[in-house]
Amino acid sequence: MKKHLSTLAIWFWPELKSMNAQRRLISMGDVLSILYSFPLGVIGLFWLITITDIALLHEEWGLWLLIFILMVLFNQVNYFIIIEIKGFQYGSSSGSLASMIHWSALLLFGPTAIWLMVIWSFSYFIWNWRKYRSKSTHWNQLRNLSFDLSINTFATLITLSIYESLGGLYPINGLTVNSVILAMVALFIQLLLIVLTWTGYIAYHVRIQQQFSGENSTRPLLRFFFLSFGFQFLAHPFAILAAGLYVEDGLFIYLFFIAGLFIVAYLTRKLSLAVEKSRQQSRQLEQLEQLGRAIINAPPDGSNLQSLLKEYMPKMFPAGRLAICLSDNQILFSHPNDWDPKNNSRWDYILSLKQAKGILAVDELPWMNAGSTHNAIIVAPIFKSDTIKAIGGIYIELRTLTQHWDEQTLHNFYPAIQNLAAQISSALSQADTYIQTLEYQNIAQELRLAGRIQSSFLPQKLPNIDGWQISVTLLPAKETSGDFFDVIPLSNGKLGLVIADVMDKGVGPALYMALSRTLIRTYAAEYDADPEVVFFAANQRLLKDARANLFVTAFYGILDPSTGKFIYSNAGHNPPFLVNPQNNNHIQSLKRTGIALGIESETTWDQESVQIKPGDVLLLYTDGIPDAQNIAGEFFDEDRFIEIAFVH
Repeated sequence: MKKHLSTLAIWFWPELKSMNAQRRLISMGDVLSILYSFPLGVIGLFWLITITDIALLHEEWGLWLLIFILMVLFNQVNYFIIIEIKGFQYGSSSGSLASMIHWSALLLFGPTAIWLMVIWSFSYFIWNWRKYRSKSTHWNQLRNLSFDLSINTFATLITLSIYESLGGLYPINGLTVNSVILAMVALFIQLLLIVLTWTGYIAYHVRIQQQFSGENSTRPLLRFFFLSFGFQFLAHPFAILAAGLYVEDGLFIYLFFIAGLFIVAYLTRKLSLAVEKSRQQSRQLEQLEQLGRAIINAPPDGSNLQSLLKEYMPKMFPAGRLAICLSDNQILFSHPNDWDPKNNSRWDYILSLKQAKGILAVDELPWMNAGSTHNAIIVAPIFKSDTIKAIGGIYIELRTLTQHWDEQTLHNFYPAIQNLAAQISSALSQADTYIQTLEYQNIAQELRLAGRIQSSFLPQKLPNIDGWQISVTLLPAKETSGDFFDVIPLSNGKLGLVIADVMDKGVGPALYMALSRTLIRTYAAEYDADPEVVFFAANQRLLKDARANLFVTAFYGILDPSTGKFIYSNAGHNPPFLVNPQNNNHIQSLKRTGIALGIESETTWDQESVQIKPGDVLLLYTDGIPDAQNIAGEFFDEDRFIEIAFVH
């Protein structure tokens, strides 16, 4: 049976096949409801035609027109009920006191007055059919028209027939006890027939609710249907009073009473709007607070953000479609699962906005060609924290509910949507900060390791030579350094002394330093008496093996401890100072003998020599000392360095 009903519904509405299971079954309810209610409406129309009193229409056309105008006015101040049946599934229904006006006409003129409601139903259907272009909305409107016709014609004619058989009169026989009781019986019978007409639709949706929720409790859904029918029925007894006042006191008192009811209807509509606005804001604040707490308690890397949005966002707005997209075209969240929100033109438009924007169902979509159908939509950009750069966007397509989505009702959503955008932006910023922190920590750890490895290249113990004192201090400004020194044992008891400085700071210069230190040490052992040859060989190999656009200033000298003779080559390095305390602290600068290493392949260096006498001090250093600056920007310079090193 279920398979046959599904096939029948799809035959009338082929698009059902492309919907997900839940939406397809819900939409099938509209098609199947039309199939069983429409024949009742057709029968009722033919029945109505056969009993219509044309003469009465002609005689009282002015009053008929007045009553129809009153029905239109009361329909403009209709109330509505929106109930969250389960989770983010909504039930909505609307009503108005127009049915009370209609029943007052029925009690005055009999079955012929049914035409007032028939004309209104068709007029309302045509107006909304042109206003909304969605197929699902059109089927919903067809269902409502079908039920309206079956109730307002077939069910109402049965009700009036029973009323007449019990002795009811047209017009009603004043406000006597007997007349009121008969009219109340008619209204009660009408309510029973309305419920009976809707029973198939109600039973179908109760079954669907049980199938998808996995629960046997149908109380929320039944409560919704009870409220939908009950609220409207509560106003119908006033139709008896209105008709009785017309019969006993005339048109003026009738209109005076109707004016009072119109004020009540207006206040009821305002109350509906206020209650729904309050309900939506309460739900939004609740979900935003829970989402905010969940984001705070979630892992800082943002790995749970998608699951949190999936949990809280569908409950936040009465929306059929929701999506959040980042500027790199990554879909962060979308609902429902069978909807593909990827549309570059849509997201390009949202990213270009400066604030939230509402798009009514009658408006053209800014990112689509004319003629596209849609429900009311709200879009909003997501800005990066503390900037005006859009990093994503929010798309919300609202459900078609009995509440009319106008500019004001859409505007009511803006604070919650902007708050949501801020929370998402904060979560993304937190994730970026966390990732950057991890990267910085990894880099810092690698730099510390590089610093330890670099330190291992340096001599861990200085040689102990009789009659000589050697000391060294190295204080890198960062974890790694381009400065280095070396003490190289050579043949015949000689000692090679190296100090060098690679241009720039950081890991790259540190690697270049390691290579330079290795080459100088290697060639120092091979050419143990010629520092200029060591530089030449090291320079050739640096230019061949390293393409880093770096250079290294270096000073390399060979000391003969037995004689004090010191031969050296200075490759662009800060000239060391040789101080003779016995000669009034005479200072000799060991000048440069060539350019730095790593610049030109055919460069050669000269070799110089000095005699280090007992008591003399040789000071080798890098430019980090004279180039140091104080707060005022003054350089430490070489004179101050010499004064501190030798005088004090």
